[in-house]
Amino acid sequence: MADAAPRAWREKIDMGVLSLAPDFERISILVTDIDAARGARAAAALLARAAAGTAGVPADPHVAAWRAAYAAAGLAPGVATPVEALAAWAARAAGVPSQGTVRDIVHAFSLQHRVPAAAYAAGHIQGDLWLRPSRGCEHFLGFGDAAPSAPALNEVILADTGDEVLARHWHGRQGRFTAADATTREVLVHLDLLPPRAADADALADTFVRLITGFTGGRADVRRLAWDTPQAAWPAPG
Repeated sequence: MADAAPRAWREKIDMGVLSLAPDFERISILVTDIDAARGARAAAALLARAAAGTAGVPADPHVAAWRAAYAAAGLAPGVATPVEALAAWAARAAGVPSQGTVRDIVHAFSLQHRVPAAAYAAGHIQGDLWLRPSRGCEHFLGFGDAAPSAPALNEVILADTGDEVLARHWHGRQGRFTAADATTREVLVHLDLLPPRAADADALADTFVRLITGFTGGRADVRRLAWDTPQAAWPAPG
């Protein structure tokens, strides 16, 4: 089957989500021309170092801010925020396993900077991308799921135009079908920020871009989505 024609697309944040956390910012980074095999060993070592330094995660102010945002969004107290869940994974005997250059970099950055971060295989996104409350009709297939399920009505989700859910729990549980792997050459990375970390948005974006391009040889383009700029346009490549 021939590859799909290059296309322009948009990302959006629903104002209903921003009303829950008016100071929320999403740094969106599209990384293209990735060599996923390049830097694999160094990325795994970076993740191992980051995983060893998670003792202060529960008391981190940015983690606490996300805990409050989750509560405002109606997520149950038992639903861990992304950095807390990743730190708990790192604390297990086996730790966070290496999952390839891109995912290792994203996990290491999240642990080091206490910032929720995720990477999606951009080629699997259908149409536009929207962070919004669920309508109860979308389909989600997570890691370990035997069959797709529909998120609860009004749960904050990341979904595309085809109603495929890339992430549930705002950004906390990623869908299986868009996970980046060793064959992925184009990824969309989200760095999600609340105060106090939102004040460092530019520096965090620059740091991540240097990491991902240095490790993979790719090219990165950055957009910022927030209350005053809830939409971002991505042009067709080339």
